[in-house]
Amino acid sequence: MPHLDELTTLDGALPHPAVNDLCTQVKSGEINRRQFLRTAALLGITAASASTFLGSALLGNSAHAADAILPRQGGSLRFACAIQEIQDPMLITWIEASNLLRNSLEYLTWVDADNITHPYLAESWSPSNDLKTWTFNLRQDVKWSNGDTFNVEDVQHNIERWIAADSKSVNRTAFQDISAFEKLGDFQFRLVLKRPMLAIPEMLNAFTCAIVHRSFKAGDDWAKNPLGTGPFKLVSFAVNKQATFAKRADYWRKPANLDELRYVDMGTDISTHLAALQAGQVDVLYRVTVAELDLAKRLPGAQLLTCKSAQTVVMRMACDQKPFDDLRIRKAVVLCADNAQMLKIAYRGMGTLGEDHHVAPSHPEYFPLPKRTRDVAGAKKLLAEAGHPNGIDIDLIVGNTQGRYEQDCAQILQQNCAEAGIRINLKVIPATQYWPIWNKAAFSLTYWAHRPLGVMSLELAYRSGAAWNESHYSDPAFDAALDKAMGIIDPKQRALAMESVEKILQDACVTVQPFWGDKFTAASKKVQGFKVHPSDFYPMDEVWLSA
Repeated sequence: MPHLDELTTLDGALPHPAVNDLCTQVKSGEINRRQFLRTAALLGITAASASTFLGSALLGNSAHAADAILPRQGGSLRFACAIQEIQDPMLITWIEASNLLRNSLEYLTWVDADNITHPYLAESWSPSNDLKTWTFNLRQDVKWSNGDTFNVEDVQHNIERWIAADSKSVNRTAFQDISAFEKLGDFQFRLVLKRPMLAIPEMLNAFTCAIVHRSFKAGDDWAKNPLGTGPFKLVSFAVNKQATFAKRADYWRKPANLDELRYVDMGTDISTHLAALQAGQVDVLYRVTVAELDLAKRLPGAQLLTCKSAQTVVMRMACDQKPFDDLRIRKAVVLCADNAQMLKIAYRGMGTLGEDHHVAPSHPEYFPLPKRTRDVAGAKKLLAEAGHPNGIDIDLIVGNTQGRYEQDCAQILQQNCAEAGIRINLKVIPATQYWPIWNKAAFSLTYWAHRPLGVMSLELAYRSGAAWNESHYSDPAFDAALDKAMGIIDPKQRALAMESVEKILQDACVTVQPFWGDKFTAASKKVQGFKVHPSDFYPMDEVWLSA
């Protein structure tokens, strides 16, 4: 096998010292190939170098790998997708909006379907030994659609907007530990952090991290002046109706295969989307839910696409609102929940069982905790101790934002809890009414999208004061344990540190998090080069239509 010295970082610098240990561990079988690739990529090791070291082709697909068949050029593709407001890219709250944006706006990094991080607008990066200083080199051949050269000023402008004291973006929480942005040249910068963080390159691919032009300011509407570095340019946009993008012939990389992308909002009924696909009115669907799987499989001329994902739903309890400010009440609800029943019935078993701590077995830092068992008698005892010997009435709000399976989960929990005298009044409201109150309700069900690292969700949803901390959970011990885990490079040691993180959150009984659902979508068989992604991130420059 090659020696450590034969591995090179993305910018040709000496590799981080921890890479030596990773090499030893993968050689001895202590960590697997995917763990090595994921961690080495975060530390700035080139994909080619890592692949050579492993003696085989790199696991997973690059975001821009060439198709084996020569793609057909031209044509217009129709994509059924919600058309959501995209006024300020850093303020979007849903992935559909980011999929519109990513046709024109790009990211510093790209995380593929195997959770391996690749260069994008950032050509290379390297961390300091303590993971508190990160140096990034930008591509020097990128042009904005107005002809400007993409440079470090664009990146500085974006990051400073994200972390500003008055920022309303979730990025303010995610990147709150950036203490300084240092411009080292026109195409090089350094991030100085308050604490060690291994996940910085991966975090820069979050859907709220699209890089806007340095002229963009608060209050601007990007859709009205859609400057971008991406392969398409926005030509028309109407919320809840449609969005059209045209190919950029002057794109800095190989121009897109398609001439045009037309996104069409067809409402929330997925069966209507499938009917439109069958009728040839659209070519690609953003998603298919578990309820439509049988129908999707039967469609002639269509292909069903699926993959494992760390997407989930959480039935979370606001820790600062009665009655959930009492741990005994929260624990009683969790002890009643039959997560396996929810997975089997509500999601047809198409997923992985959850453990009520929002870290999935597919996450590289996951630590397996002992399986929790239902305990209705224990739940009744806790209710009595909390002053509710005759049971308690609580409301659970559901918006069915991803489909009817959300309501099915809630109804199963309702039946589970009734056994202990917890009487759940299920309030089902339209998705458009749910999102304005999703982080305010005392007890509600929220969908959380896939993220390549469990700690990314924990940072956003459970850290004290986090922007998307809908349960209002706050525990200094949890924050400290999360800090520790995020600064560890060794995959085995990081997983060991996550034991404490997961256990603290599980014991706090903040959520019933029943399962991790597989992801599904469908497309016409004419659509080539379209790859399902666990995060629903769909770059369209390599997609093409066969005759």
